[in-house]
Amino acid sequence: MNMVALDIQKQDAYIGLRSNRPNIRIQQNQADMHIRQKHSGIIEISTTASQLFIDQTEAFADANLKSPLRVANEFWQKAQSTASQYVAQKAQEGEQLKHIENGQGAIAHIAKANSQLTKTEVGLGFMPTSMSQVKFDYQPSRVSLHAPYQEVEISVQKRPPQIDIPKWQVEAYVQQKNQISFRAVGGNVNMGL
Repeated sequence: MNMVALDIQKQDAYIGLRSNRPNIRIQQNQADMHIRQKHSGIIEISTTASQLFIDQTEAFADANLKSPLRVANEFWQKAQSTASQYVAQKAQEGEQLKHIENGQGAIAHIAKANSQLTKTEVGLGFMPTSMSQVKFDYQPSRVSLHAPYQEVEISVQKRPPQIDIPKWQVEAYVQQKNQISFRAVGGNVNMGL
């Protein structure tokens, strides 16, 4: 007996995917920065004069160049000292003469002392005798500077980054359609039904 078999053939459906992934764009603009500093353009400089004082009074006095008042004062002091020495000498001589009766030869001794010449030494001298007699006083100059300072003004305007992220798209399509087919195999099949 010849039986009829049913042959079924089928084909699966396949889906295909098409994706579109555009690039991300990031753009960063530079910030606006303004820097401003005011300059006054004025610098104040002040200087005091330096001063040099030289006192040569004692050096001139060594060369006998003295003021009249100083000459008078020195003459008075010298005269007073000479008078005091003379009075002291005469008082001492008087004391010696008071004891003349002792026979010590007071008159001869006084005469001998008063008749001796004073020794004078001559040497090389300098005018002035010492440089320490010239006095120096120096006051240096002072320099002061004044430059007014003003703060720097800085203003910054930030700019945020521009980010462009386009959508990713995925498109599904039918790559292969599904199919099914039936066929009778073997035996006699009346197809006319």
